[in-house]
Amino acid sequence: MPDQTANLALPLLAASQAQKHVTHNESLTDLDALVQISVLDRNLTAPPGGATEGDRYIPASPATGAWAGQENRIAVSRDGGWVFYTPREGWLAWVADEDTLIAWDGGAWTGAGGANAALVTLGVNASADWTNRLSVTAPSVLFNSETDDINATLNKQAAGDDARFTFQTGFSTRALFGLLANDDFTLKVTPDGSVFHDAMVVDKDTGGVSFPNMCRFSAYLNYDHYAATSYVTTDLNNEDLDIGNVFASGTFTAPRTASYLLGYTMGWTQNGTNLPANCHGRLLVNGTDELLPAADQGTTAAANSGKIILACTGLVPLMAGDTVQLQHKFSSTDGYASAGITRFWGEMVA
Repeated sequence: MPDQTANLALPLLAASQAQKHVTHNESLTDLDALVQISVLDRNLTAPPGGATEGDRYIPASPATGAWAGQENRIAVSRDGGWVFYTPREGWLAWVADEDTLIAWDGGAWTGAGGANAALVTLGVNASADWTNRLSVTAPSVLFNSETDDINATLNKQAAGDDARFTFQTGFSTRALFGLLANDDFTLKVTPDGSVFHDAMVVDKDTGGVSFPNMCRFSAYLNYDHYAATSYVTTDLNNEDLDIGNVFASGTFTAPRTASYLLGYTMGWTQNGTNLPANCHGRLLVNGTDELLPAADQGTTAAANSGKIILACTGLVPLMAGDTVQLQHKFSSTDGYASAGITRFWGEMVA
């Protein structure tokens, strides 16, 4: 005959046993501890001070003090000390400070329903934990509308928090989108999960869309650049904008194959008393081909000196690595491209 019950391991009375009341009372005490289990807390790692007789807890890891080595067992305050019971698969326990029902699955306490039959954690073909309380491993996930509409909501507690979707490769982040540390809608990308680049920002107040890292530049002359009757590359020696590091030494380099909006303005300054006839400007791609039709403008009076006489803008396709330069010349005599007025700019648009 066994000396304890099969499921709760309660001690059984033995034939001709002396002091049977001791065994009987021990069984009642164990029943009192294990039937209708309701623990006060499951997040403490050390016994609380002033525990009342019969108080029950589930020690958290790493358990210390009188609870050392008793993680995940049922700890019951008894006779000024602690008694521990090992849970069996399927045991249920109510956690009073969380109003949550949990179950022992043979290796861990997992959610089994709360005050409103809500699961605390849920793993679908995966292990859920206290951070990833819903964890799914599957080739696809379907959310289907029950009526006409379907809605998914991400709510954050404060404007400075994130409400985001994260995309990873090998659990290393490569992209984020959502409300990232403010209430503008932002898309960020990263090559390594550490350094992030803003790809798109939608302003919450205006709806305006910006692409903070889409290349754009603007450069100009700060001195009168001499030219005669042959084209020279305009020495655009100052930049007031260069997003993407695409402009250097008077040359724009396309960072990728795309369409670009490019334009320039050009003014002229006469050389002494010479009155240059017809100022010419052009954009030259890869040092050989005119990207836009060359523009020219005749001059009739010295009073025009220093005025804008050419302006040209166009949308052009470029291959990654193509270079574009602004050039100028005069059809007769000589002169200068004017400081401040002569400018070259551009941006990627698609």
